This record gives sequence, C-alpha cells and structure tokens, in this order.
Amino acid sequence: MIRDYRRRVDESQKAAATPPSGQFPKSITDAKRITLNSAQEPEVLLTGPDTVSVMAFYDQTGAAWPIASYVIGKPKSFQVYAMQEGSNQLAVTPLVAHGFSNIVVSLVGESRPLVFDVRTNSLNTHYRRDFTVHGLGPNAASKPLQTRQSEPVTRASNDVMMAFATGADIPGNAVRLTTDNRAVKAWRYDGAIYLQSADAIISPPASGILTGPGQVKAYRIRPTSVALISTNGRVSKVRISK
Repeated sequence: MIRDYRRRVDESQKAAATPPSGQFPKSITDAKRITLNSAQEPEVLLTGPDTVSVMAFYDQTGAAWPIASYVIGKPKSFQVYAMQEGSNQLAVTPLVAHGFSNIVVSLVGESRPLVFDVRTNSLNTHYRRDFTVHGLGPNAASKPLQTRQSEPVTRASNDVMMAFATGADIPGNAVRLTTDNRAVKAWRYDGAIYLQSADAIISPPASGILTGPGQVKAYRIRPTSVALISTNGRVSKVRISK
C-alpha cells in the first residue's frame, strides 16, 4: 500500500514537471551576425518556461559590447535582467506558458537600437544566443595579428569565417578533422583548413583571421598535417588528421 502511494506520488510529480507537449524542448546554442541598419530584420529569441535564455553582444572584433539599456514590451510575460553591471549579456525568462513580445537593446556608445522578437516555444529553446554586431564597441580590439614572420594577416569578415569562429552554421560540406589539442578544432573546407582556437596559430601563415565572440578566432590556412600554436608565449605543435 505504501509502495503504491509512493508510486502514485512519483508519477504525479513527473507529470507536473513534464511540459504539456509531453517532451522537453530542444536546447539551442548558436551565434548570429547582425547590423545596426534599420532594415535589419529582428532576430528571434525562443524561450521556454522554467528556463533562462542568455543573449550576449560582441562587436566585429569579437570584444564584448556592453549594454547601456534595454526594455521589454510585455514585462508581465517576460523577465529580463542584465547579468551584471556593465555586462554584455541579458538573461530572459518567460513568466507565461505562451507569450510574444519584443526587446529593444541599446549598446554603449551607439545611438542606434537593436530590436529582437521574443517568443515562447515548446519545442525549441535558446539557452544561449551570441550576437556579433557589425560595428566597433568601446572594447574593440584594434591591433592586427602578426605571423611569426611579422607579416600582417588579412582579416576576413564573411559568414564562412564567422561560422568557424563560433562553431555554428558551419557549411554542410565542411569535413571535421581531428587534432591532438582539445583547444584547437579543425575542418577542411573549399581547399583550405580552418582552425578554431582562442590561442594564436603562428604557422602555417594564415590567409584569413576572424575574431568571434569571446576572442575565439577562426584561421584559414593551407592544407597541412602540423600547425604551430602559441599558448601564453609557449609554442607547441598541433597535429591535424582525418
């Protein structure tokens, strides 16, 4: 009798914790490039009850772009707060099972606002969404990277490089490669090798570099089985294989 009671209590608690759809939403972590142009279509943040979705803002050099102010259209449906004073991150939590609103965000030193749609979604929820804004924020990294031969490196600024810098929206025909250093990820794409790392790749010389959110960089190099990486001034080899 006691076992039956406990079983019923357990089933009741499980039912209360399970969404009405019968399944928990799929978590999404991705990155998008946006502009400050008024013609920019609002990006969408998908949220789910009892979960927190984080929006983070970076400038085109990959440096954090602090938030000056923000406002939510329907505060009774969504709770929004900055992660800390001077932060580049907003946390959004829905207060209702079904809701829609929008968020207006102003960045430090920028007079043009960013506008986002916010929706609840029972199937998909953004746990984290990084936004790289086309512009230079107050923390912009302006120094060009140099190769070991002190040759200036061309900075690439296209969607492909950003995809490899963030690890999101990587081209479907890119082939993931294996490295012996967990701090370095590699892909083969369009006749070149693309590396993702927060450390500096010094050889082979990169034909393109793009800094993504959090100072993680994408490097485009010629096909090779060995690359040299500099970590806190210490140079080591990274082996690349299929």
